Amino acid sequence: MQTLPIITKRTQIDVQGINGQPIFSYYQQLLAFIKKDGVDSGLIHLFAEPVTNVLRGEVSWVTKLEGSVRSFDVLSTEEKLTVAKTLSQSCDAVRRIADKVSTSAGPSAAYGAQALRAMLSTPDALASLYMVGDQLVIAQWGCVPYGQQASHHSIDARFAQSYTPAAKVIAAQQAAQVAALTPSRRFDFVPLAQWMTLAALTVLLLAGLFYKQWSTVVDPGPSVQVEESLRKHIDQLWIQVEKKAAACFPPAPPRPLVSKPSPRPPLTTQVPSATVSTLEVDRRLKESDVAQGKYVNVTLAWKSQADLDLIVVEPNAGVISMYDDDMRKSPSGGSLDIDANACQKMFGCPSRPDPVENISWNKKPPSGRYDVYVALFSANVPLAQREDIPYTVVVTVDGKKTSYEGLIKTTDMVCGERCRSKVRQKVVSFNVP
Repeated sequence: MQTLPIITKRTQIDVQGINGQPIFSYYQQLLAFIKKDGVDSGLIHLFAEPVTNVLRGEVSWVTKLEGSVRSFDVLSTEEKLTVAKTLSQSCDAVRRIADKVSTSAGPSAAYGAQALRAMLSTPDALASLYMVGDQLVIAQWGCVPYGQQASHHSIDARFAQSYTPAAKVIAAQQAAQVAALTPSRRFDFVPLAQWMTLAALTVLLLAGLFYKQWSTVVDPGPSVQVEESLRKHIDQLWIQVEKKAAACFPPAPPRPLVSKPSPRPPLTTQVPSATVSTLEVDRRLKESDVAQGKYVNVTLAWKSQADLDLIVVEPNAGVISMYDDDMRKSPSGGSLDIDANACQKMFGCPSRPDPVENISWNKKPPSGRYDVYVALFSANVPLAQREDIPYTVVVTVDGKKTSYEGLIKTTDMVCGERCRSKVRQKVVSFNVP
């Protein structure tokens, strides 16, 4: 997962709403519509995932694709024309999917089709396009400039207006589609009137490229006066939010100038040794009135106010953890006995100085392989204060203890409303005979 180099300010855009909810909340359902259709596997990664920071009033954009990230303005002329062709094909494919969804049965079909069409809007077509490796990715989808109509900001139409060479590419492509649908005939037998009609249609197609508008279904809104009053009130609220955000995140003090910096020790990527000893782990469990499992016991300990989560995947694929609302108790007898430093805010939550989590089995668990993971649910500190988080995991099977050390780096985190792990970190696998 990597973040695109663009931040969208909520004070400058309107996010389109579907059935009373922002379109971002339907991101996974919209991808399911596209994946189910199966027209083009590239469409799955076409739309970047929005990550909203409510406190800062910002939206960042991430993608699962790997490879170098390049904005549209640094591409070569040939690459830009390729983007024009890919964008036109992709937008047409999404509209066809929306048309197909709209004919489906069920009350959600109309909302699904409307949301798919609403994805094809953007406040700035050129600034929203990126190449990640050789794949086109769109940011700022589903957004329009503040106070403007979505029908005026269709991404492919705005792109053709902003980048003139694209018009010829898109027009040639659409003409080819028309030709593919027209029965093939020898020129000698085609009346002159038909050729003139085809030429006239092509001219109209080129002219309409700059004026077409894609209509969306909207519910009747309030009067103009009421809407203007609400927008002024929203502007005032954003000003208050920005002031409070600035107070929460003061600028860092300037660094003192030095004529000759002192030499620094070489950087190392090794995990700090003995983050928490096994004796300290036992002490924390005893102090927390947590009894270790009779047959199998897995313990996680660390030294910070961050909210780490211990995760154990059983042989039957059952997951014991508090991470992502997994089960806390398993039918096999496994149980998460304690969850430390749980918090729903970015910072300022109560935390203990000696956090510990424990999963235990007091009856013989099923035979097979058990996988142990650790994930960061929330750093619980401001962005500027993030640090690497070392941890210790102790696995006890039939009385034999084994200790493992790990490290969650700041580069392993993705930050939105909270800083969390990009992916859960594998610690070890063990077998129960």
